[in-house]
Amino acid sequence: MEPKWYEDAIVYHIYALSLGKCDEIEKWIPHIKGMGFNTVLFSPVFKSRSHGYDVTDYFEIDNRIGTNAEFQALVKRLHENGIRVMFDCVFNHCGRDFFAFQELRKNNRDFADWFSGVDFGKQSPLGDPFDYSTWAGYYELPKFNLKNSAVKDYLLNAARFWIEYFEIDGMRLDAADVLDFDFMAELRRATENMKPDFWLMGEVVHGNYSRWVNPTALHSVTNYALYKSLCSSHNDNNLFELAHSLKNSVPNNGLPLYTFLDNHDQNRIASVVSNTAYLNTLYTLLYTVPGIPSVYYGSEWGIQGIKKNGSDQEIRPYINIENRSEYNIWLTEHISRLAQIRQREKALRYGSYKQIYLEYNCPFVFERSCENERILVAVNIADVKKSINLSKCGNGSFFDLLLNERVLDSSNVEMKPCSVRVLK
Repeated sequence: MEPKWYEDAIVYHIYALSLGKCDEIEKWIPHIKGMGFNTVLFSPVFKSRSHGYDVTDYFEIDNRIGTNAEFQALVKRLHENGIRVMFDCVFNHCGRDFFAFQELRKNNRDFADWFSGVDFGKQSPLGDPFDYSTWAGYYELPKFNLKNSAVKDYLLNAARFWIEYFEIDGMRLDAADVLDFDFMAELRRATENMKPDFWLMGEVVHGNYSRWVNPTALHSVTNYALYKSLCSSHNDNNLFELAHSLKNSVPNNGLPLYTFLDNHDQNRIASVVSNTAYLNTLYTLLYTVPGIPSVYYGSEWGIQGIKKNGSDQEIRPYINIENRSEYNIWLTEHISRLAQIRQREKALRYGSYKQIYLEYNCPFVFERSCENERILVAVNIADVKKSINLSKCGNGSFFDLLLNERVLDSSNVEMKPCSVRVLK
C-alpha cells in the first residue's frame, strides 16, 4: 500500500494572526519550501474576537489576516509550491460573539440546546441570565452540545466548505481530548467522502493515544508525552526518561503521532533548554524518532519566548521574514539538512523503532528499520566527548548521514559533546 501524504509530512506551524495579512504570509513561502517543509499548519484563521479560538464565524477568515478570497489565493500559492495546508479548527467551543450564543443571550431559548450545561436557574460570572459549560472554565469559550444535530450539521457543513472552497488537506482539532467521539467519527466520514486522503490530527495532552488514533476517529494526535520527555531528559541529564517515552508512546503500533518541540501554547524551546547546544540534539531527535515532525515558526532560528502573566504574546510574535538574516543561520541550516535526510530515508519516515543501548551517562542508541534499510541514531547529551561500541549492530562500517562521513571502526564510534550520529 502506498503511504499517505501525511506519513511523509514535515510540518511548519504558523500562528497566522501574528504574521499579518495574506500577502505578508505569502513572502514566507520560499523560506518554508527551501527548508524542506511540505506542509503548513495555520493556527486559527477564522473570525474571532481575540486569539482565534473564540470563533465568531466558521465561514469567514479573520479580517486581521484577509478575506476568504485572499486566503484562498494563499492556499493555492502554497499548493503550487508543493506544500499541503492544514487549518487549526475549533469544534469543541466557540466565542461569545458566535451567532447562536448571541441569540441565547437575547433569551431565544431555541438555541439553548446548542450549548452544553445551559442552566436558566443560575447566572454566569459574565452576567448572563443563565450558566453554561465552557472549555476549561473560561466563560469566553462556551462549549457546544455536539449531540445536537443542528450544531453538528453547522460544523460539518463548515468543514465541507473549507475543503471545497479553500481546498485544504487536513485539520488540527483543537481540544480533541475533550471532543465528542461520535462527532469525530462523523467528521472523519464527512471529510474522507470529500477527500479520501484528508488528514485529521487532534490536540491531546494526556491519555492513551490509541483511543483517538484509530480507523474510526483521528489519524494522529499531538505527542505531548514525547514533547515533555525530550525537554526534561536533556535538562535533567536523564535519557532514560526519553527512552521510556519512546518505548511507551511510539512502540511498533503504527500510530503516526505529531511530534514537536514547541508550539503556540508552549514556551519556545530555546527558552526551555538549559544549554543551547541541546538544540542540536533535540532537533535531530525530532527528525529521527518515529512520528510526524513539526517546527513552530521562528524556532528554526532559535528565537526565545516565554509566557508572562498569562499572556502568550512572547511565544506568538510578529517576525519580518525579510529580516531573517539577523537570526541563527547555523540552526536553520541544521534543520534544513535534517529534512533532506528524512525525506531521503524510508527508515526515518516509516521505520519501526527498537532500543539498542541505554546506560547512565552514556550515549543512547536506537534503531529505525524499514524493509532492507537500517539506521542507528546515537545521542550524546554530555558536555564531553564519548565513544560507543556498535560492533554488535553490524559487521561492516557505517555511514553518518548527518556528518556525511564513513565510520570505519564500529567498535569505537566517537561522539562530540551534545551531538547525534545518524548511522546507516
